[in-house]
Amino acid sequence: MFSDEAARAALAALGGPYLPWSSGAMRPAGLVAVCNDIVLNGRRRVVELGSGVSTVLLARLLTQRPPLDGFRMAAVEHDPGWVRWVSDQLDRERIGHDVIVIHAPLLDHARAERGMQWYDQTAVAAGLDTALRGDLIDLLLVDGPPAYAAGHGLARYPALPVLHDRLAPGATVILDDVERPGEKEILRRWERETGLEFHRRGEDAGVAVAMISGDRLLLGPEHG
Repeated sequence: MFSDEAARAALAALGGPYLPWSSGAMRPAGLVAVCNDIVLNGRRRVVELGSGVSTVLLARLLTQRPPLDGFRMAAVEHDPGWVRWVSDQLDRERIGHDVIVIHAPLLDHARAERGMQWYDQTAVAAGLDTALRGDLIDLLLVDGPPAYAAGHGLARYPALPVLHDRLAPGATVILDDVERPGEKEILRRWERETGLEFHRRGEDAGVAVAMISGDRLLLGPEHG
């Protein structure tokens, strides 16, 4: 099992100034699982739902090991304070040229559970169109919106129904915080509706990973 301690050592290889880790940040072992997918599978069009320390570290990795035809990355964030901090940090490190942090407030959404919200879909669509320039996503990391509060465990469910048309054949989908009941239910729904099979990457990582094989992902009839 790849521990957080070992993961921190691996992430240290990315260099750069100190970053303010918090309880809301991805676990180091989970972030290493994302980095491994980028390197081993040559990911070049990366989208992250929820931004923060992970955004900066992934941008460092992609800048240090750019695919032959370059990369493009987008991070969707509802909190304007985090949008500013992440954008400023990327600029300070001069690694933000090919990264766009999309401000998308949380609004009522047709795909969201009753009483929950998801990102402003108009802002998400416009931001992804600008960031990816028409290309499809080959790595989708779902770490937002926040889902820790009581009654909000399914807050991240809309990600796959909303973005499935933007996923490339062979793309990887990663969900964070899968030890929580809400995310476990999201995985069950996604697997039932898409036929994907998610695999947990160890207790310390806190992530589940699925890869779309063959043709592009098709959702079940309830999502039309």
